[in-house]
Amino acid sequence: MVSWSGGRPVVVLRHPARSVRIADALRAGGMAAYALPLTDTELPADTDAVARALAALGQGGYEWLVLTSANAVQVLGILAGADTLATLVRRGGARVAAVGTATARTLAAAGVVVDLVPGEASSAGLLAAFPSGRGAVLLPQADLAPDDLRAGLADSGRAVHRVEAYRTVPYPASTMRRVPGVEEDGPRPPVLSLRDLVGLASGGVQPAVVFTAPSAVRQFHDRLGDGPLSFRAVAIGRTTAGALRSGGWAPAATAADPTPQGIARAAADALAQDDAPISHAAPSNGDQP
Repeated sequence: MVSWSGGRPVVVLRHPARSVRIADALRAGGMAAYALPLTDTELPADTDAVARALAALGQGGYEWLVLTSANAVQVLGILAGADTLATLVRRGGARVAAVGTATARTLAAAGVVVDLVPGEASSAGLLAAFPSGRGAVLLPQADLAPDDLRAGLADSGRAVHRVEAYRTVPYPASTMRRVPGVEEDGPRPPVLSLRDLVGLASGGVQPAVVFTAPSAVRQFHDRLGDGPLSFRAVAIGRTTAGALRSGGWAPAATAADPTPQGIARAAADALAQDDAPISHAAPSNGDQP
């Protein structure tokens, strides 16, 4: 049986192996961190399309490679074939943009030199920082990624090839198609199930819940819906905040930046405000959390 301890509880909707740095920042702020994985990552339905895009990248077919997640970096490394992603980038002469520092770190670990990381880790920040020009852009993204970045680059005159790099699926993914996530070093936060969360919160505890992507919002809503569970929703960024509002949940706080420290500050703000919006949910009929 899981019990709340060590400060005001914050539940991060992410796999515990990818929540270590966030958990560290939450604990440093006097909060107790828990992980509740709801989504996972699988290879794309059409791996050949990614392989063709990577071949074109290595042949100089793109001026820019734009990455918006560490998951996409992982998939490109898996599907690069005999060559590494770093080799293809060097051979083709493409410049590389990463939406934020986490993606940039994953690229650096793969030996890829990153040319652009915007000050604001978002599609809007990347569009604002992206240099003018008309060279072609390769944009590998998740199947559920919003279209704003592709549309913005295309509106600026770029020829954009968006390819489905991976699929976001309910946790856990198929063992045959699962993409290994980027695991962080350090002690992992305790893992909750949905049943744990509902049971503990029914005892009067009102946790903050950190939504790390619009897909996490959809899964949480599909599996809990509306009901008596009270929580304070924290969004990792503006896109996720918009998904929360569309689902009928007002964010109590939105991280100014998606770093562990930014998320911890947002969670602390949500828990400290007596008048912060409170959302409600409960298991749907037949759900087995």
